[in-house]
Amino acid sequence: MGWRAQRSGAAAEPPCVVSDLIPVDRVARSVSRVTTTMLGKTFRPTAAAPPARWRTVVLPIPGKRPVTVALSVDRRSCAAMTAAMLGLDEGGLDPAMMDDFMRELANMTAGQIKRELALDQALGLPKLLDGDVLFSTRPWTHHVLDSDSIHLVVSLLPAIV
Repeated sequence: MGWRAQRSGAAAEPPCVVSDLIPVDRVARSVSRVTTTMLGKTFRPTAAAPPARWRTVVLPIPGKRPVTVALSVDRRSCAAMTAAMLGLDEGGLDPAMMDDFMRELANMTAGQIKRELALDQALGLPKLLDGDVLFSTRPWTHHVLDSDSIHLVVSLLPAIV
């Protein structure tokens, strides 16, 4: 299971949260079902600390069992994945290309996680954020994944943000 970020003095999470239903290896498989086809990359869980978050895309899945999925990357990993997807040199990328790529990756990954949870709920729209301000106020569970030194953090919250 991933690690939990929890602010000091916050109430403990209930014992059965969404991320308890999705072990890190299944999160990695969900991501890899997308990235293997899209980028030729397979992600695996790693015990490494999460990389500095350059971009985060948050995608809510509202409904009876609300879930929010967030994908975070450092700049280097985002550029490497975007370049692989578009077949371009990293130097030829602009920030808008990387932002579009991250939104699409979040949408497709959230769809796979929705499938893993057997949710009959519509996906919300992806929202792009800089840094990690979102993670300081709620007890997210973070799953750190790696593929050939490309780092991706998949964070899950059993609520809508």
